[in-house]
Amino acid sequence: MSKNQHLPSWYRRIDWPVTLFLILNPLLTIIVLPFYFYEHGFSLSFFLLGALMAAATNLAITAGYHRLFAHRSFEAHPLIRFLFLWIGASAFQGSALKWSSDHRRHHWKVDTEEDPYSIKKGFWYAHMGWMFLRESVDLPIKAADLEKDRLVAHQHRHYVAWAIASGFFAPALIGWMLGSFWGGFWILGALRIVLTQQSTFFVNSLCHTLGQQTYSDKISARDSLLVAFLTHGEGYHNFHHTFQSDYRNGIRWYQWDPTKWTIWTLSILGLTKKLKTISSHEILKARLHMEELRLKRKGICHERIDQLRNRVLSAQASFKRLHDDYEQMKKNLETASQQKVQQLRIDLEVAKLEFQNSLQQWKTMYQLSLNGL
Repeated sequence: MSKNQHLPSWYRRIDWPVTLFLILNPLLTIIVLPFYFYEHGFSLSFFLLGALMAAATNLAITAGYHRLFAHRSFEAHPLIRFLFLWIGASAFQGSALKWSSDHRRHHWKVDTEEDPYSIKKGFWYAHMGWMFLRESVDLPIKAADLEKDRLVAHQHRHYVAWAIASGFFAPALIGWMLGSFWGGFWILGALRIVLTQQSTFFVNSLCHTLGQQTYSDKISARDSLLVAFLTHGEGYHNFHHTFQSDYRNGIRWYQWDPTKWTIWTLSILGLTKKLKTISSHEILKARLHMEELRLKRKGICHERIDQLRNRVLSAQASFKRLHDDYEQMKKNLETASQQKVQQLRIDLEVAKLEFQNSLQQWKTMYQLSLNGL
């Protein structure tokens, strides 16, 4: 009989290494930093560098662990893949292989008993409580594609060494070079880990609790601007769960999604490629469907709603078809007459105006109906 069988069942359920780190790292950081500041004074430069390193750590998780490895929404140069794995390990959120496997299972089984961090089990459980339990942490890995990736597999096999080296040793070394080994260890290392972990965890808890279900109400995921600011764009979570293969989370140019901007910028530099996007038609159709449900609950005439929705989608499809035809014709100007090009340009502008007009009518009806006018 194993000696562990004599231990209480609750004790055996807990993953003690993970639990102790999640508790002791923030606790010791809170205790030690006041003494460090008393002894060495407050260093603005260290905090600015720490903020920069925290931003890089979050990006390694959002762009690397999440959008690259878990969802394969783009491809990246080996150098970028290594940087994502190296910096991502410093977040102490597990290997990219384990993180991605758990996250894929979350998407497959969202809001069910098999969801590793289901919000149905409570806010605290989804936020970080699930990581205290062996039954949810030690789930088998199901990511055959990533297991074949030699660099990802190496990080997984030697994860503890990768995490300690990138999460504590490298920051302490940087701090030593700047004149304070312990400043590097506690501010660039421990404090950075606390902040990046907690901000990331909010995606699983807050984004399944508060916010707008913009594209689907079949899942608990919601769009939260607050979490988007905390996590480089991951807060547009309802969109992400509805269209998980898209490399973007904030699809509009003004939506806060530094992860999207980073991936796109790297593509301009030739360091990422094959950026996947969902068609604007599918995205608009999903949004209109959700708005249609809200309008019908308000008692708006179903026939009028269906008629205007179909008009919007039809106008968008016509505009997209003409736009594609026009772009193709521009590539073959020598075989196209000037008259055809001019006529297609006119048709394109008319189609654009029809789409904009029908969409504006929909928006007006939606806003007035929600406001009770």
